[in-house]
Amino acid sequence: MARIGEHAVVVGAGMGGLLAARVLSDHYDRVTVVERDALPDGPQARRGVPQGRHVHGLLPRGKDLLEEFFPGFEAQMRAAGAIDCDVLGEVNFQMAGRTLAQVSTGYRGLQASRPHVEHHVRQRVLSIPNVTLRDRSQVSGVITNSSATRVTGVTVHDAGGAEDLGADLVVAATGRGAIVPAWLDILGYPRPREEGTTIDIVYRSAFVELEPGALGTDKSLTIGVRELPPRALALFAVEGRNRYVLTLIGHAGEQPPADPAGFLDFAAALAPPHVRAALRRGELITDVATFRYKANLRRRYERLDRFPSGLLAVGDGLCSFSPVYGQGMTIAAIQMRVLQRCLAAGGERDLARRFYTAVTPEIDIAWQLTVIADSAMPHVGPHPDPAIRVAVAALDPVLAAAERDPVVAATLYRVMGLTQRPAALLRPDLVARIGVGAARAAAEVALAEAERRAGRIGGFVAALGPAQCLAAVKRR
Repeated sequence: MARIGEHAVVVGAGMGGLLAARVLSDHYDRVTVVERDALPDGPQARRGVPQGRHVHGLLPRGKDLLEEFFPGFEAQMRAAGAIDCDVLGEVNFQMAGRTLAQVSTGYRGLQASRPHVEHHVRQRVLSIPNVTLRDRSQVSGVITNSSATRVTGVTVHDAGGAEDLGADLVVAATGRGAIVPAWLDILGYPRPREEGTTIDIVYRSAFVELEPGALGTDKSLTIGVRELPPRALALFAVEGRNRYVLTLIGHAGEQPPADPAGFLDFAAALAPPHVRAALRRGELITDVATFRYKANLRRRYERLDRFPSGLLAVGDGLCSFSPVYGQGMTIAAIQMRVLQRCLAAGGERDLARRFYTAVTPEIDIAWQLTVIADSAMPHVGPHPDPAIRVAVAALDPVLAAAERDPVVAATLYRVMGLTQRPAALLRPDLVARIGVGAARAAAEVALAEAERRAGRIGGFVAALGPAQCLAAVKRR
């Protein structure tokens, strides 16, 4: 790779920051990652990643990108205890009351806790000779040239005091709160416009030990909101013997219990019968952790007319999605793949504009999938965008077909896993399958309703007796 500059600084050592350091290490003589937390030696949760104690999904595209960034990563993770999983054949995935057909796609996924994934990514980044990680260090501001048109470094505070670090490029990966808008205020630049959807989710999670075979042959169970009150559940096998992460979710004021007994009872009430008894016999091996997520948030940096060179905002500071859909780590990896291409194609020349322009369509796909799924929930009103309302109306036929048709189910899962574009569902053969599947589902519902009514009539006849029924008909 061609070298672009002497020194790059990354602010934040979460997934976005670590992957940024990996990409920058190919183009800069030195890369320094600055992190305010004291980083653990092993795969432990930490304060700076409050959602780290909850279920995380590494979507198929995210897993593929991690393997590209760190060859051998999949084998390393499996050797360290990550769960190997057929991404649809061994996954019980329920959305809006529909269960996707379980079919082997031939694609293997990885299931592990967020601290486990982040720990192994961090170890791989630290093994890169020109990368240094400074934890327990706080970036208090940026340094610029005299005209404030270019960022030339950051000021770092640690136990030894303050220090100015010069840099050719500063990449801010500080999470959803983000520090770049405040820096833009100070430097006299406009802030990016913010967009979001209020979803008001309360997550409660714990690691649980379940008996062997608790999920049958499945490795994970996901139950989306299907009725009111709006509740959801995710149960993933992760590293450790018979060890699972159990996350319970409440929307719009609904909150899962925080006490151990109530927590497991809440889970059992949502779970299918074959899992219910195992959950009731399960043992919590950690405290119940709580995380509240108020709204999806996206900052439209690509629409700014002015932006200082030598600076980028990435990760959750660029876009932050509902945790329900497990897109966070994968979107961070996608962003860094885009950055990798931008650096290889043009170095630092007009980097911010090129990066934000290139990453926008990638974010658009995940953003629209999230908004459509959120808008389909029973407690959410109609979306103001007519295109979203049309997509929501089209979702149930797709899900109805995906219950019965393995080809539709596999395609839908690839779209959700961000390995295929949503347009894959519009292929003529898929549209035909969706139409047939939705029609069969409607016919089954109508037949069940007819049988239910017939049963009620039969019960009525049995209760009154044939003679009384005949007399009642004649009187009419």
